[in-house]
Amino acid sequence: MIPFLKKKIYLTRTEEDNLNFQKRFNLLHPKLNTKEVFVSVPLLKIFFENINNLYIPEENLIFTSRYGIKALSKSEDLKLKKIFCVGKSTAETAVRLGFQDVLFSNEGNVYSLIKLISSKEQNKKITFHYMRGKKISFNLKKELSELGFKIKETIIYKQESNLLSYEQKALVRDGQIGGIIFFSATVAKSFCEEIKKVPDGFLFFCISDRVAYNILKSKIKGNYFIKVAKKPNTNCIIDLICKENIFFSSNFSEKI
Repeated sequence: MIPFLKKKIYLTRTEEDNLNFQKRFNLLHPKLNTKEVFVSVPLLKIFFENINNLYIPEENLIFTSRYGIKALSKSEDLKLKKIFCVGKSTAETAVRLGFQDVLFSNEGNVYSLIKLISSKEQNKKITFHYMRGKKISFNLKKELSELGFKIKETIIYKQESNLLSYEQKALVRDGQIGGIIFFSATVAKSFCEEIKKVPDGFLFFCISDRVAYNILKSKIKGNYFIKVAKKPNTNCIIDLICKENIFFSSNFSEKI
């Protein structure tokens, strides 16, 4: 176990994503046993839509999640189109699955994605096709439309939240779980609505400010702490967790 970590942390993505997170953690910190650090609690399920008859004439596609990339992984005709990805992780998934013209924003958030699109495409007559999930926490179409871009949308996957089991709730309530990692604003919101109160000192590790905001605006009670990754990617979340003396840092008690 990490020397300063006395309690385990919940991982909340899909089972596959949680496993990949732990593999990445092991690569960066091979001396640490992930079984002593994390508990996989998948609070998210992904369902891909039937896209067999999907026709996309637009040459510029937008993706804000690698789930969107995976949903279209068998659509060979789309892999020659230019795609704009929200961050490096999404872009890497796209390249691995055969997409050939891939651009991504360095900061890994929707605001930098908007800047990327604005800088690369000056012709406002071009129509972009936003391939997204049913639930979104940011209205990207609205923001781009206000800048003069023409945007079409297609929902190609759906997200559903899993409820915590009685035992999983009890571990949080009894103070045996020290924190939780959120990569999704939807999952963060669902957790806060379900748990309602966390023990003093409970830690929320968030991939972005938008995710953290859903905790702050919730009615969850408790003297908890929120930490946000410097950049919205897995490595920065791991750095956040493994930061030396993170649980005893004088500025750690400051919420964003």
